[in-house]
Amino acid sequence: MSMFVRLAASSALALLLAAPVAAQDKPFVHKGVAADADRYEGFLRRDWAANVKKPAELRAAGNKALSSDPRAAARSFAAAAAADGKDANSWLGLAKALLAVKPDDTKGSERYDLPINASGAALRAYQLSSDSAQKAASLATLGEALQRRAYWRPAMDAYAGALSLADSQPVRDAYDKLRAEHGFRMIDYKTDTEATSPRICLQFSENLTRSSSVDLTKFVAVDGRDPQTVAVEGRQLCIEGLTYGRRYELKVRAGLPADTAETLEKPIEIAAYVTDRKPAARFTGRSYVLPSRGQQGIPVVTTNTRAVDVEVYRIGDRSLAGALQGGDMTRQLGSYEIEQIREKTGQKVYAGIVEIADKLNEDVTTAFPVGEAVGPLKPGAYLMTAASQTKGGASPREDRAVATQWFIVSDLGLTALSGSDGVHGFVRSLADATPVAGAEVRLIARNNEILGTVKSDANGYVRFDSGLAKGEGGMQPALITAATKDVTDYAFLDLSVAGFDLSDRGVKG
Repeated sequence: MSMFVRLAASSALALLLAAPVAAQDKPFVHKGVAADADRYEGFLRRDWAANVKKPAELRAAGNKALSSDPRAAARSFAAAAAADGKDANSWLGLAKALLAVKPDDTKGSERYDLPINASGAALRAYQLSSDSAQKAASLATLGEALQRRAYWRPAMDAYAGALSLADSQPVRDAYDKLRAEHGFRMIDYKTDTEATSPRICLQFSENLTRSSSVDLTKFVAVDGRDPQTVAVEGRQLCIEGLTYGRRYELKVRAGLPADTAETLEKPIEIAAYVTDRKPAARFTGRSYVLPSRGQQGIPVVTTNTRAVDVEVYRIGDRSLAGALQGGDMTRQLGSYEIEQIREKTGQKVYAGIVEIADKLNEDVTTAFPVGEAVGPLKPGAYLMTAASQTKGGASPREDRAVATQWFIVSDLGLTALSGSDGVHGFVRSLADATPVAGAEVRLIARNNEILGTVKSDANGYVRFDSGLAKGEGGMQPALITAATKDVTDYAFLDLSVAGFDLSDRGVKG
């Protein structure tokens, strides 16, 4: 019976001694630091001069010199590690000595090499340690070395591993300080007031968890209540469904998980005010063909704007090719480009103010009556600009964001086919699809040269010889324009964009 008791007690003692090691869920692993350890060990074995002293004597000399002369201590520990690469004490002493050495400013690389070599030595000490106390000391030293290298996350992992093996107040203080400065935390927040429904986005130092099993709404309270909607966007946690012109009290509860498995340590409380939307004006798209018959209106969408300053410029067909090649008709133009059109390539045909039935913080769509405002339109493309006026009056136009919209008013629809025998074109009415005869169709090159002019026949058909389509460089066809014989209607077709691929429609020949 007594033998059983002694065996049971021995087993319990063994389990008790093993408990601190088991407390560490997973070993410290870092490929980059492991490579540093292999490189440094290879250097010591290959280049470090053999010492007549035994490794134990070298370790003793290193421990003796550590406090007074860490550089001499590092030499002793390095010699011991080179002589006996399996001794964890030599590697740990070497790591501590390297961290204690003051870098020599005349040797610029020491400021970087010392912590790199120290982290490699500390990792080797950790890998060779046989008891939890030595593993904890090695990880604590490794954490300090990695912190010197600005490896914040691996340094925190090393400190956390050390604390899981043995509690130490200095290590805990270093870990807490590092986590407060570089761990998972909220770093900023912003209010997004560009959409119809505003939101407040909290920005964190790490990506938030992507686990579908975690409901992040339970970690957020808005004015003491659950939020309507919470959206996760990488490092952002956005609270949606808010109202403009209101102040909100937000609270983020401790425990909010990051993608690194770290959680928010302390709750966060912020007071945020969602301002009214900024005055703005924009167009609905880049469509620029308006019917020549019936109502001619271009929709302008405004926000918190009582009036819009509108200008319209006509762009002649000789300047149209350049605008198309530069992609101007497919994007929002900047102030410099608008100024170039105003001063060089365009002709102002309208400038005025459009009154808006404004609704606070809501998008309001108003049709600008092109026909009434501009009057009869000459052949060419047109650029319309719009700048919002605030309720306090109009500020200088150059101080406001200006929206742009290209358009033409036409009943002419153009189609072009390119083949070995030239460029074929068809002119039809957009209103009823009937052929338009007698239209003057021009083929224009990239350099604005007119390559050819042809009248459409009774079928609305034109053809340009193959030689005109084979130009190179600036002489490549870029644009087809069409105008009626009385020049009351005008249209163009950009030849530089990709055509329709009909190969999957059974087209042959």
